Amino acid sequence: MYGQNDRWLDEFFDAIYQYTWILDERGKVIKANRAAEEITQLTQADVNGYTLWEVPWPALSRPNRRMLKKVFGQAARGKFVRDELQVHRRGWPEMTIEFSLKPLFDEYGKLKFIIAEGRDITIYKRTTEALFQSEARFRTIFQEAGIGIVIKGVDGRILDSNPAFQSMLGYTADEILQLDYLEITHPMDKGSSRKLFNELVTGKRKSYFTEKRYIHKDGQVVWGRITTSLVLEPDGQALFLLGMVENITAQKQIESELVELQQRLMQGREMERLRVARDIHDGPLQEIIAISYQIQALDNAVTADADREQLESLQVALQQLAKSLRSICGELRPPTLVPFGLEKTILSHAEEFQSTHPELQIELSLTQDGRALSEPIRIVLFRIYQEALHNILRHARANRVWVRFWLDEEQAILEVQDNGVGFELPNRWIKLARQGHLGLVGAIERTGEVGGSLEVKTASGQGTLIRAKVPLKEELIGFSGE
Repeated sequence: MYGQNDRWLDEFFDAIYQYTWILDERGKVIKANRAAEEITQLTQADVNGYTLWEVPWPALSRPNRRMLKKVFGQAARGKFVRDELQVHRRGWPEMTIEFSLKPLFDEYGKLKFIIAEGRDITIYKRTTEALFQSEARFRTIFQEAGIGIVIKGVDGRILDSNPAFQSMLGYTADEILQLDYLEITHPMDKGSSRKLFNELVTGKRKSYFTEKRYIHKDGQVVWGRITTSLVLEPDGQALFLLGMVENITAQKQIESELVELQQRLMQGREMERLRVARDIHDGPLQEIIAISYQIQALDNAVTADADREQLESLQVALQQLAKSLRSICGELRPPTLVPFGLEKTILSHAEEFQSTHPELQIELSLTQDGRALSEPIRIVLFRIYQEALHNILRHARANRVWVRFWLDEEQAILEVQDNGVGFELPNRWIKLARQGHLGLVGAIERTGEVGGSLEVKTASGQGTLIRAKVPLKEELIGFSGE
């Protein structure tokens, strides 16, 4: 009699989400649950009396049925069997079913029935295959890439690296796994590297791009251009960091050599100016002064008024020529710059400049510097001041100029400001050079050579402000290859 327990068992059997059939010892279907009926579109009455490999389900191909018959034979002999089945349902894509056959025996060891279970693993198989292919592609890229790739844990340890990264730093794959990222980072870059790393693992940023120095196994400096990204778990937790590292050591070497070459050219020009100033002072200027004295001596021997006037006129012309030559010497190399400092030099130059160009009013606010600045820095700041005045004369159409110079604890600041017509500042300095404004471009290069910076503020009709900031001690910028 069909009782309450039987109904409960039927409900339980139908609630099982896996496709389930109960087979007798010959493989014929005794019972199929609701999931099995839905997948096959066959009712219990449709499958009764059929073996598992003979059920009238069109999706089963002949190879499928042969395979099912074969594995049933194994299960009937007491073996637990698991395999996969590829089925094709009309109007549906190919489907993969993972199935198992589990034999059950009575207390005498006689086979009572076999439970056949199946589940749809199509999505799992596709995902697994896609993941496998993706991992295979990544591994190929990882191993063959020309740039370094490094995987770091959230604790900073190196979890993996590719051959390019290992070659870049001279370590084997096993050696580099014993290090963390700070151990291979140049001491001067450890602070910034630690800050970027912490911001990444704490979620303050998703990635960063930077340039930094590494330490090669043999102690040499290796420059890298790095892009690092954070890889997250599905729940949003930080999993690991993926870094791409391009070796730019050769590029940095070339840049450094260009900077050094430019520095030497600037120094060479200054030395040439000094040589020319000395040659003019010690040669033509002294000869002009000697001739002037000779004319003065002749003045006493000449009696005719016309001749005396001619000599006096000649002497005035020679004095004017001597003054011009002294001015040229001063422009080439101010005599007060080395012994007395920048403040005294600007005072002296501005006084002479004002007398030559009375239409331009110059207001000075200068701090005494004495020997606080090195000679290269004094020369840089003076040349910037000098070039600014020349530009104001040529282009600004100004009548007032303010020159300010002061020192703080770390740097010297020079400002030259005018009330002229101003100009439109280009977004790239090369445009100034192409327009022939080489003086301003040269001023930018000069400040950069000693570790400083130059700021220009201007606009049409609003005048121009040039502000140079340089460190109190000279910092030549170049390639660090220690």
